[in-house]
Amino acid sequence: MPLPFFRPKDAYITCRDRDDGGGAQVSARISTMILARLKGLTYAHTPLSDVAHAPAGVAQETWARDWEDFFNLGAGEASAASIPYPERAVAKPHRFFPRSRRLHVVAHCHKVTDHHPAAWSAIAPDLAAKYELSPKPGLGGYADGKVQIAVHLRRGDVGSSGRFSERYTGDEVVLERLEKVLQVTGKEGAKIRLFSEGDPADFQAFADLGADLHLNDDVFETFHHFVKSDLLFLAKSTFSYLGGVIGRNACVYEPFWHPKLPGWLSPDELDGWRIEAALASRR
Repeated sequence: MPLPFFRPKDAYITCRDRDDGGGAQVSARISTMILARLKGLTYAHTPLSDVAHAPAGVAQETWARDWEDFFNLGAGEASAASIPYPERAVAKPHRFFPRSRRLHVVAHCHKVTDHHPAAWSAIAPDLAAKYELSPKPGLGGYADGKVQIAVHLRRGDVGSSGRFSERYTGDEVVLERLEKVLQVTGKEGAKIRLFSEGDPADFQAFADLGADLHLNDDVFETFHHFVKSDLLFLAKSTFSYLGGVIGRNACVYEPFWHPKLPGWLSPDELDGWRIEAALASRR
C-alpha cells in the first residue's frame, strides 16, 4: 500500500547506473520495486548492463544478459526506456518526495526498504513467479525425503582479517548452529550442501559432519540450490539473502546490513521448537 501522505500522478522510478555484482544489482532493483509500492509510484525496469565478476571468456554483454534472464525482474513491468517523461536523478531516496510525470532514477532504495522487512516478504511471491519464468539448472538429490540444508559460507574475497573482514563468519560459528539443527532433524534425516570458494581441505570440518562440498561452482546453479533448499544458512551476503527471499524457505539469518525477514530464525533462536516450526512452514 502506498504511504497515504503523498500519491503522485503518473510517476515512475527506475534503478540503474551500477557496475557492481549481480546479486547487489538485483537486490537494488527489488528495493526500488518495494519503494515504488510504498510511495505510490510505478516501477519501470532498466535491464542489468554492467555486471561485475564476469567469468574468464564471457563477454560483459552476455554476462549481464545471463543475470537479467535468470531473474526476469522486468517481466510484466513498464520499460524505463519507454517512459516519455523527463528524468529526475534521486541521490537520496529516503529523503525525497516523488513528482508527477517524472522518471525518477536511483541507484538503490535500501535506506528506506531496510526499515520495511515485511515489504520484502510481501513482494517475494511476485519475485518467485518472475524467477520461474526462465529455465533453471537441473538439480539432483532433492526427492530423497530428507531436509535439504544449504549453507552459504562466504570466503574467496572475504577473510578473517583485512578488507571485507566484517563480512566474515568463522567456521566454528556456523558449525555450532548446524549442529543445533541436526539435533532436530537427525544426521540421517538431513542432506547438507556447503557452498563456498576455496580448497576442500579448508572445509574438512563440514565434510566430517556429512556435508557435500560445492566449491567454486557456477553462480546460477548455486543460487538455485539456495532457492530449492528447505533450510538456508545465510552468509553476510546479498546473494544468499536473495535466495532466502525468492525461495521463501526457512532461513537461519546472519545479521548484516539487510534486515531479518519475518519468520527467519536469528542465531539465538535455534532451539528445537522454533526449528521444527520453521521447517514445517516450508513443507
